[in-house]
Amino acid sequence: MEELLARFKRYLELEEGRTPRTVREYLNDVRLFATWFAGRYRRPPHWEEISSTHLRSFLAERAASPARTTRLLAALGKWFRYLAEVEALPLLQDPTRGVKRPRLPKRLPTYLTPPEVARLLEAAYKNRSPRQGLRDWALLAFLYGTGLRISEALSLTYADLTYQDGVPHAVRVLGKGNQERVVVLSPTAQRALFQWLKHRNLEGHPTSPYLWSHTAGRERGKPFPARTVQAMLKRVARRAGLKDWARLTPNKLRHSYASALMEAGRGIDEVKELLGHTSIATTQIYVHVSRKRLEEAARALPEVF
Repeated sequence: MEELLARFKRYLELEEGRTPRTVREYLNDVRLFATWFAGRYRRPPHWEEISSTHLRSFLAERAASPARTTRLLAALGKWFRYLAEVEALPLLQDPTRGVKRPRLPKRLPTYLTPPEVARLLEAAYKNRSPRQGLRDWALLAFLYGTGLRISEALSLTYADLTYQDGVPHAVRVLGKGNQERVVVLSPTAQRALFQWLKHRNLEGHPTSPYLWSHTAGRERGKPFPARTVQAMLKRVARRAGLKDWARLTPNKLRHSYASALMEAGRGIDEVKELLGHTSIATTQIYVHVSRKRLEEAARALPEVF
């Protein structure tokens, strides 16, 4: 079982380009089902014998939320397709196809307004350590100014960066599913990255391929871990006095980027390309967060009284 899971892990990483978090979650979900099956039937699962009935029993006993159920089915579906297509197991069909997915409630993304982002960046810059303040300010401004996923931003290297007139102009990003795209830097992202790279040069930073890496200490030259950035963001948000600071994540800056562009009247196709969404349906959610535009549209109705 573990040898099979190890091959599945390599497949997800190398051939599908899944993020470390997704790979870890998929493996855990497959192990969870295997453990449940062994406990109930007193033997390891023979995967070619698993049916949708088994999956329904598993999900019923888990009593998971709709979102968790959807994730479990996604992981198991990927597992069974891998067994059939890569390991060539004689599966009759993917048993997850016989299980109806729960309807997920549609939630609008939470995001920061531009004034709230300004407060966040000001709090980041006003640090007792000027070096740390510049680093936190530059990285948060870059995340907001590009709308990149945290994993995308932290994996950027100098080779991914292009200049125009001596100023950072765009970055080449490898997103989900190994989909490559070019993101042109906003003025906010340009200024943040320019100041950060200038600081690195003044620090005499060692040769490191990563744009966002440590400049001192034992981790010098290594890229920032995502968890370190997440913890830093919460500390800064708390100092800035932002509401719900404990729930603020780097992905909220991505939502803030997309929402600000929609507020500014940019087209949904443009925002889709910048965010790296494969489907415009994913981007469509940001159309609904612009209350100001909805109010203006409603007031545009001709008066009849």
